[in-house]
Amino acid sequence: MLYFIDGEPTFFTSKYLVLKSDNLAFKIFVNQQTLNQLQKENSKQKIRIFVYLNVKEDALELYGFIKKEELEFFELLNSVAGVGPKSALALIGQNEVENLKAAILSNKIEVLTKTSGIGRKTAERIILELKSKITAQEDIIEGLDSDIELEDALLDLGYQRATIKKILKQIPDKKAPLNERLKIALKLLSDKKNND
Repeated sequence: MLYFIDGEPTFFTSKYLVLKSDNLAFKIFVNQQTLNQLQKENSKQKIRIFVYLNVKEDALELYGFIKKEELEFFELLNSVAGVGPKSALALIGQNEVENLKAAILSNKIEVLTKTSGIGRKTAERIILELKSKITAQEDIIEGLDSDIELEDALLDLGYQRATIKKILKQIPDKKAPLNERLKIALKLLSDKKNND
């Protein structure tokens, strides 16, 4: 069974990358967050991608991750009835693994249903089946509530979810009042716009 592949990324599409390892080139499905990170690094050097081999009747598909924690959580998600590899990959691309664990432990269905292809019933099944199999630190659960509140405020102001996700990681004090965090977020968004 494959666990990881070391190689050079040779090209990227919107859904997968091609990783050349010795005389083989592997087509590996990755989420948008991973694609963005690898393209940003402009990586022509060797990288390690942790992989999951999905066996279907008519195809073999590789799903890849930069961190082994992402692979492990992907395997957990993929074990839930009704969650296929593409939905599991999309979930991990939508949020950090620790935030997804916190959402499951605190029954935050709305965090899971923000991902395309994950409806309310599937989200409820994920929570039911995985709650006893995972752990998360208390401060991450509190931080998730804080991030949801700030994300909703920024969405109401017309910002795109993908842009907001990048900014949320840069807010240092998750326990600060919403108006202070909103002020910091708006400054970061303004700085980002000026630098683009």
